[in-house]
Amino acid sequence: NKKGVVSTKTKLDYESQKNYTLNISLSDGNTTDYATVFIRVTDINDNSPVFGTTNTTIAIAENMPVGTNITSVSATDVDEGFNGLVVYTLKGGEGKMDIDSSGFILLQKVLDREEQGFYNLTVIASDQGQPARSTALNLTIVIDDMNDNPPVFSSSRYEVKVPEDRELGSVLLTLSATDRDAGANALVTYQIIHQRPQTSSPVFLVNSSTGQLSLSQQLDYETINGFEVKVEASDGGQPTLSTETLVVVHVEDINDNPPEFSQAVYDVFVLENHQKGSPVYTFSVADKDESIRVLQMICALNHSLLQDGTILVTGPVDRESKEKYKLLLVASDNGVPLRQNFTHVIIQVLDVNDNPPQFTRAQYSASVHVAAAKEGEFVLSVSATDLDLGNNAVISYSLMNHSDDFHINNDTGEITLSSNLDHITADTVVTLTVVATDHGVPQLSSNVEDINDNPPVFSAWIQTHLSAPENAAGLDLGTFSATDLDIGDNALISYSLQDDFAGTFHINNSTGKLMTKNPLDREVMDSYELKIMATDSGKPPQSASLVLSIAVEDVNDNPPVFPQKSYSVTVRENEPPHVILSAVATDADIGYNAIIHYTITGETTSFHVGELSGDISTLQPLDYESHSQYMFILKAFNPGEPHLQDTTNIT
Repeated sequence: NKKGVVSTKTKLDYESQKNYTLNISLSDGNTTDYATVFIRVTDINDNSPVFGTTNTTIAIAENMPVGTNITSVSATDVDEGFNGLVVYTLKGGEGKMDIDSSGFILLQKVLDREEQGFYNLTVIASDQGQPARSTALNLTIVIDDMNDNPPVFSSSRYEVKVPEDRELGSVLLTLSATDRDAGANALVTYQIIHQRPQTSSPVFLVNSSTGQLSLSQQLDYETINGFEVKVEASDGGQPTLSTETLVVVHVEDINDNPPEFSQAVYDVFVLENHQKGSPVYTFSVADKDESIRVLQMICALNHSLLQDGTILVTGPVDRESKEKYKLLLVASDNGVPLRQNFTHVIIQVLDVNDNPPQFTRAQYSASVHVAAAKEGEFVLSVSATDLDLGNNAVISYSLMNHSDDFHINNDTGEITLSSNLDHITADTVVTLTVVATDHGVPQLSSNVEDINDNPPVFSAWIQTHLSAPENAAGLDLGTFSATDLDIGDNALISYSLQDDFAGTFHINNSTGKLMTKNPLDREVMDSYELKIMATDSGKPPQSASLVLSIAVEDVNDNPPVFPQKSYSVTVRENEPPHVILSAVATDADIGYNAIIHYTITGETTSFHVGELSGDISTLQPLDYESHSQYMFILKAFNPGEPHLQDTTNIT
């Protein structure tokens, strides 16, 4: 202005023009002078940093190493000096990402998509002016999945019970495996990798996508009663990750087989005079199913049948009265439906030499004319018969005392003169004693005085391996009698036990009937060896022995027993389902009587017990805040009758 003051007419902008040159003149009207004024515009912090064009959504694979460059940003500030000096800061990285002074966003920790799938970042670009100005840029970091998690089955072991008549194609159970990854990396497929025992064709199939385990071959309990199937779950990642689980298939028996005899017809031979109560034959009956067999005998005159298949003689056996018996044996199981089978038994009675020859007349007489008698002249014939058969009925004749005048034909019984009787006067009576002897063993005669030259003999047909149930007193184990080929007192037999095991067994000394006096206890002693002595009454006496092996049959008289009356176990909350305790009971019995089942009384929603294993498992993760303690009762019991059990408290 006229006063020489230079002032701005408009707002200056350092960023548009930093310097101005003014030419000014000074005049008093006569003289003029000129000058140049240089004006420098001073920068103030009036501009914020500005980001360049940047992709705001960035993808990065999980598991990348620390230090990986995720992305970079760049911001500029048109101001100068500190006003234009840009500094970067990062928010939202959660300690896993940071930004350097050059705008590079770097990885500070390894990322895991399964923990967090994306991050929302804010990059702030600030200048150093006073006051500072800043600009924010929002970025989204998406974590791409890597196949770093294998599939996980809901259980490491599955158990299923399947009846043997289950239809082909039916679903037995559905396996389930999950994968924490995403996309193809989480796509689970199932396959069977092993089956034990192995078969020519696979017995089971698994649906590759649903995990349904189904039946592809007909089951047969009698061939294989259990399988272990190993199933693999694989994901679709590269490389593929997989895991395995075990499926235990228990095949349950159904009554699809009748009892079977080893033969359609049995031809059994037994010696006559077989002692009453003695076994004749023991039949073997098999049933492919797990069932109890009941034996029944029809048309069983003089015979009875034990449930172990042994036929006993209940009456006298005499070939001379009846030489053949025809029996029908029926075997039934106790299944549903009941199944039966039968067999025919023909018992042929074999002859023993138990009949001496008998003369057709008690006395024979004849007259011989002494004067006309000649050597070799026929006098008379004697005849004897024998009710036995074969050699036992072949008869030889002889004179008890030697005679110089008479001779008897050993085969025909014809008596002839062996001299002309010139030394014998008329009316002389000659008495001859003829002995008829058979060819049996031992030989029997019509006129013999017995000596004690035969010991008692037990029949080779006697069943020496017996079984008897425990806990029952007064059991009839059978009659074990011997025979003696002598007669009279020489054949009178008495019976005794070499060791009666402190009065446990007793034998009738005259009949040989063996019984128990005290109940047997299999858990104390499971078998006995008894020696029966048979002694005749001759002088001196002779004896024989028979050794019996008696197996004690188990009866369900012992309950399962837990080793502890209570158990206490600590479980962490939030753990996946798993076995937390194995409480195994024991049973002093054996076989089916020792099978133990387990069940939980009380708390059944959070816990499960293996029916046969006694393993207690959680069914779901537990929550301490909602339930810090559980108490329930674990019961172990026999499935049979009587129903015996034991319990223990579980905390």
